[in-house]
Amino acid sequence: MMGLALLPFLLLLSLASTIQGQSIFDVTTYGAKPNTDITQALANAWTEACASTTPSTLLIPKGVYQLSQSNLKGPCKSVPIQVQVEGTLQAPIHTKGDGLVLFSYIDQLILSGSGVFDGQGKSGWEKNNCHKKKICTKLPMNLKFSFVTNSTVKDITSLDSKNFHINLLGCKNVTFQHVTIIAPDESPNTDGIHISSSEEIYILDSKIATGDDCVSVGDSNKQVTITNVTCGPGHGISIGSLGKYTKEKDVVGVTVKACKIFNTTNGVRIKTWPDSAVAFMASDMHFEDIEMENVSNPIIIDQEYCPWNQCNRKVPSKIKISNVSFKNIRGTSATPVAVKLVCSKSIPCEGVEVADINLTYSGNRGPIVSECANVMPTITGVQNPQICAKPALANAWKDACTSTNPSKLLIPTGVYQLNQSILHGPCNSTIEVQMEGTLQAHPDPIGAGLVLFQYIDQLTVSGTGAFDGQGKGCKKNDTHLNKICNELPMNVRFSSITNSIVKDITSLDSNYFHINLLSCKNVTLQNVTIIASENSPNTDGIHVSRSEEINILNTQISTGADCVSVGGTNKQIVITNVTCGPGDGISIGSLGKYTKEKEVSGVAVKSCKLINTWNGVRIKTWPDSASAYTASDLHFEDIEMVNVSNPIIINQEYCSSNQCNNKIPSKIKILNVSFKNIRGTSATSVAVKFICSKDLPCEGVEVADIDLAYNGIEGQITSQCVNVIPIITGKQNPRACVEATPINPPSTTD
Repeated sequence: MMGLALLPFLLLLSLASTIQGQSIFDVTTYGAKPNTDITQALANAWTEACASTTPSTLLIPKGVYQLSQSNLKGPCKSVPIQVQVEGTLQAPIHTKGDGLVLFSYIDQLILSGSGVFDGQGKSGWEKNNCHKKKICTKLPMNLKFSFVTNSTVKDITSLDSKNFHINLLGCKNVTFQHVTIIAPDESPNTDGIHISSSEEIYILDSKIATGDDCVSVGDSNKQVTITNVTCGPGHGISIGSLGKYTKEKDVVGVTVKACKIFNTTNGVRIKTWPDSAVAFMASDMHFEDIEMENVSNPIIIDQEYCPWNQCNRKVPSKIKISNVSFKNIRGTSATPVAVKLVCSKSIPCEGVEVADINLTYSGNRGPIVSECANVMPTITGVQNPQICAKPALANAWKDACTSTNPSKLLIPTGVYQLNQSILHGPCNSTIEVQMEGTLQAHPDPIGAGLVLFQYIDQLTVSGTGAFDGQGKGCKKNDTHLNKICNELPMNVRFSSITNSIVKDITSLDSNYFHINLLSCKNVTLQNVTIIASENSPNTDGIHVSRSEEINILNTQISTGADCVSVGGTNKQIVITNVTCGPGDGISIGSLGKYTKEKEVSGVAVKSCKLINTWNGVRIKTWPDSASAYTASDLHFEDIEMVNVSNPIIINQEYCSSNQCNNKIPSKIKILNVSFKNIRGTSATSVAVKFICSKDLPCEGVEVADIDLAYNGIEGQITSQCVNVIPIITGKQNPRACVEATPINPPSTTD
């Protein structure tokens, strides 16, 4: 009978033992067993531990335990309360819920032990697309701390989370020490520790390897300290992104010190969204004693952060960045741009200090450099690279452009390396750039172009020099194949240039278009030479867009795409005495690919010679056009063809690399077109090809004095015509449209 009386006492003793005044709540005494789901057992153990009137420890002993989701909620009756994890808590394969373990409303929590929170993220990473889409389903985290205060997390490991590993929301005075975070570098959106709306947060002596930011400090945070953290792989240590959501508030007092970052896609970074949803301050942010090893983009302020084009880059960020320092940062950069400080145009950064930067770049994409915009940092100590140093060309341009007298900027004979130079007006007087030397891009260049001229009136670019894009080393130009792609830099771009002349210069081996004119008026290009391999993709010689009164005269072009291409929204373009070849000929179009295109009118191509080109003179429009407009007054006259494939073309079914729906007719109306006195040899048996839109047949097409001979063996020289009835005069070789398809062909039955 005495043994039976002791049973209740022994049962209570097994559920909660007391060591030196501290109650121990072991989940195994609540029914938890290895390799089973312990969600209920953990909940029961937490309920009693949290309700205990003496300091308590919830123990998860060694072993692997399955867990659906556990919400460990306070406040608790006694402090501190400790959760000691020695085993592995393993999340389910499915992607439901907010997290594996959620701690909320707890004061003086201690989470410790050698155990592991295993998110089994491999099953969910392919579904983790919130970094790409505004509207998405967020996957569960491993650990979430909400409104936890005066607490410590130490010695634990987070493994393969499906989303963030550890998230803090509304916390105060919480320390993370000796924490280990592990996930592969291809795991998306798996920030190691993400902090939001918190203050007095300390992350110390921790190791983080993941697929996103090792530590990300979001909005509404104060006094965050990150010390002795080893980060890599991952995206580095970031403040931001900031400004995406409307209820965000100031970020103040972030210190990152004595950290090592290796093999990451970024180093230490501040990032804010353009077109911010809210305006606030980000201040007192300091990065010091950081070692970089093979880190891309080691030092960054990026106020144009816009992943996956989820914003409007043209609207400047409203986040004011001030009182920032980068000190004693050393090591190796995996990219030539090692320091990038790009601040908001409307609210420039203030109080930025850069001191003792010693970074080296061992790649072959040029020298190590910095890039700066809308910031004037205070610079002291070692500078490698030189921080925000304006290159000689930029300085010379500034002085020449601000001169009140007509001025000349001279680039003398010699070879000069150049990253990218933006020569911006308006200028105070007429200005000439005399090119006698060679401006040479790096073999793997970045940016929009080698030299960009913008908003200048009465500009002259002249001389015997060359713009050398070094495009032979680039294999990434797939803009002709893919709708979504990264455009490579051009050699020379003229934007909003008026009453100007470009003469005698050479463009060599561009990575993309050689010369681009955008929104220009009354510009003449004369005696220009353009040279690239016929195998160089998308290297149009001169591309004209949204411009008028453009004259291209006495020029020689050899390239891998159109010698001259006239895009949408152009008026009065004259192309005279141009020698083209190899290349894709002289083209109007392609037209209709983009929604904002407008009419093209008044293009004259005259007295040109085409040699060994894939096409001759051509008008090309997209089927299933994104916009509808007219292309009119287009004239080709006195053209000599030498071994040219497809010498004369109208193609309203142009669909490069199957990027469109061929079954929907083009909406571009072509009218008042002439092909006159075109002679020479064709490399294809079809020498004249008019394929017009079924919905909007071509009108007013005149063909006169065509004399082409076919030098191949594939039959007789012929023409092909669809949805057009041209006016034909003079010599016809081949006979044009002798078997033209009627504009409205009669229906047929079997």
